[in-house]
Amino acid sequence: MLALPVLGFAQGHSMDDVRFTGPLLTPGPAAMPQGEFFAQPYWIYSRTRGVYDDHGDRHTLDAHDSSQLLSLLLSGGITDRLTGELVLNGSRSAHGAEHSDGYRIGDSATRLRYQLRTGDGLTGGMTMAVMLSQSLATGRHDRLGENTFNGQGSGVYRTSLSLLGQQVLWLPNGRPLRWRWQTTWSPSPGSVSVVGRSVYGTEQGFRGTLAAGAAVSGALGLEYSINRSWALALDLTASTQSGSVLEGSVADASGQRKTQRQDGSRSRAFSIAPAVEYIINDQIGVLMGVQASLPGGRNSASYVSPQVSMTMTF
Repeated sequence: MLALPVLGFAQGHSMDDVRFTGPLLTPGPAAMPQGEFFAQPYWIYSRTRGVYDDHGDRHTLDAHDSSQLLSLLLSGGITDRLTGELVLNGSRSAHGAEHSDGYRIGDSATRLRYQLRTGDGLTGGMTMAVMLSQSLATGRHDRLGENTFNGQGSGVYRTSLSLLGQQVLWLPNGRPLRWRWQTTWSPSPGSVSVVGRSVYGTEQGFRGTLAAGAAVSGALGLEYSINRSWALALDLTASTQSGSVLEGSVADASGQRKTQRQDGSRSRAFSIAPAVEYIINDQIGVLMGVQASLPGGRNSASYVSPQVSMTMTF
C-alpha cells in the first residue's frame, strides 16, 4: 500500500494483453453480464499445526489436524448489475489416526452482489459493489454418534453484508497492478439447537443451544499482470468474532440433568495467501497458491493451506 502513491494511471496503455483469474480469497465487485455463467471449483488442503491462545501465544498441537475441502462457486448474471452466486462444499477431516467417513457435505452459501459503480482499467476508476450473503446449515453439526469427525457443518444461518472495491493501477514498466478490497459485517445469528455429540465438543445426552457471536472481516487482494497468460497474486485477510455461548444440560449416571454453560472467548485471525495465475484463454484459467495464518491471532488456529482452483466462464 505504501507503493501505491508512485503508481499512475494508463497513458497510452491497453488492456488487450491483460487477463486475470482473481486472487484466492478476495472476491471482486464486477457484475457478470446478464445470461453469462461462471464456475470455480477449489481443492483446498489444510494442516493445522498449532493454536494461538487468548494472549496471542502459539502452542504446537501434539497431533496435527488436517482437512480436505472440495468447494464449488457458481455465479450467474441476473441483470447487467446484479449477480447471483451459490457456494457448495464437501470436506474430509482427520486428527492423527482418526478421520471422518470419507467426504461429508458441509455448509453452503448464497450471495447477491449488486454493482454500484463501474470502473475503468485505463483511467483508474474504481468499481464498487455491495454483497448480501446467507450461509446455509446444510452440513451436520450435532447428533453425530460415535464419529464426531463426520460433523462438517456449524448449524448456523449467518447473514453478512459486504462492501467491495477494485481498481487498476499502472506501474512504470507499463504493466498493470489490480487491487481489490472487501469489508464484511455479520451480526450475531440466532441460537442453534445442539443435541448429543457435536462439533462443539458436547457429549451424548447433551441438549442445549449455541449463540454464535458477531463477526467483522476485511481482505486486500493484489494482482500483477506479467503478460497475457501469467499473473502473480497476493491476499491479506483479517477477521474478528465475538465470543459464543453454549449452554444446556446433560444427564448424569442417575438420570438427573445438570446444567452446563461454556462461554467462548473473542477470536481474531490474520492470514496471507500468495498465488500464481495461469490464464489459458478468455474462458479458462488456473490458480495455484497457499494460504497461511500469520502471528497475532487470538483463540484461532495456526495453519498452512495449499490450494488449487480453476475459473470457467460460459
